[in-house]
Amino acid sequence: MEVGNLRIWLSLTLAFGLIIIQCTREPKPNVVVITIDTLRADHLSCYGYAKPTSPRIDALAAESVLFEKALCQAPQTLPSHTSIFTGMHPRHHRSITHESPVEEGVQTLAELLKARGYRTGAFISSHALDSKYNLTQGFDTYWEIHKEYNVAERKAAVRNGIDLTTEAVLAWLKGHKDDRFFLWVHWFHPHRPYNPPPIYKDRFAGTYDGDANSEPEFIINVWRNRIELSQADVSYLRGCYDGEVAFTDRQVGRLLDELTALGLKAKTIIVLTSDHGEILYEHEYYFGHDIGLYDECLWVPLLFYGPGLLIDHRRVSQPVETIDIMPTLLDLLEISKPKEIEGKSLLPLIAGAKFEPVTYFFSETFPFPEKSLPRHAVRTAQAKLVWKETSSGDIIKEFYDLSKDPGETRNLYDITNPLAAHLDSVMTSWIAPQGLHPARIPSARESGRWRILKSLGYIN
Repeated sequence: MEVGNLRIWLSLTLAFGLIIIQCTREPKPNVVVITIDTLRADHLSCYGYAKPTSPRIDALAAESVLFEKALCQAPQTLPSHTSIFTGMHPRHHRSITHESPVEEGVQTLAELLKARGYRTGAFISSHALDSKYNLTQGFDTYWEIHKEYNVAERKAAVRNGIDLTTEAVLAWLKGHKDDRFFLWVHWFHPHRPYNPPPIYKDRFAGTYDGDANSEPEFIINVWRNRIELSQADVSYLRGCYDGEVAFTDRQVGRLLDELTALGLKAKTIIVLTSDHGEILYEHEYYFGHDIGLYDECLWVPLLFYGPGLLIDHRRVSQPVETIDIMPTLLDLLEISKPKEIEGKSLLPLIAGAKFEPVTYFFSETFPFPEKSLPRHAVRTAQAKLVWKETSSGDIIKEFYDLSKDPGETRNLYDITNPLAAHLDSVMTSWIAPQGLHPARIPSARESGRWRILKSLGYIN
């Protein structure tokens, strides 16, 4: 080995070793996983967004390892979170829809950490993660905002700039500051209908000045897809979304401040990510996410902060997946990974060491039939193929050259295109073992949550 290469090898080996030593020495660090629902990476300043939506997340990013292109496996809350906490694709853990509970035999991160003495707590801000869907597995505490407060109380709190989930999290932290803990915090705010506290709406959206008689009428028409939007309308709604992001950013700051005040931040691994992003009228004249497999829906932020992770290799450009979060945490804590895990540990990338890249990234969505038929996507770093099922049994196919068209605006699908044909073959092989539909897709009306789902914007 040449001297230069030997030096590089030694430095990477040392960095990798230091991470392991610092993260696994006794007592092992706490773990905090923050999932901000519906958060697009490109609406955070640390990912290049021009508006100052995220000063506290940006500050965390500056002392974290930031993954520039993290991709989720499903643009739906329950399937995507299940993937984050099992390291598996939805078609393999089988929680493929909003109404598909996590199966008992599936091992979750909370179960593994609880078995090793961690106090485990989850704080949930959405019906989509209700305890009946069984992500409660392994949690000592599973706090759900909709079971603690009614709709009027929640809306009043937001109007007054108060986040009830944050208040509950901070109280739990104070009570468990002497424990070794795993804490999952889920905030819902960027999700539509984008109604942040007035101070944030004024800052990022201003006053509604559109054609409808009132803002409420305008909002109702938007969510029911009854009107075409002007550019001013689109800008207003995007500003409301940004206000939600900024309000949530403040909550992240409050959590970080409390960890610091309790002397816990320096001995805690913190992961910040999202379950999925959001189409903001870029595709299909639509605000939402659960039918979309475009990068607005699949590209999410991913930050890792913790003991031993503050090395020079701060930003990672290589694409990764949210199923990689669980195996990375298990590696950091020196816990054996279940054989079912499909994600890859990102520890080599964090250390700047050699990493076997993933060639193909798969994402799928199985919306309620009342809204859309299933869709499937496979991508490489430079190209994407999307399959859209139709009621006739055919599949509409879209192919995008991401290197030239990152916004996915030009469908170049042609069976004579060698890369498109190759990705067709890859998709066919990947889907074959379980078929297009790996589990039953229930109707929304079966769930008994029709009214709730309509209020959240999942159903028009």
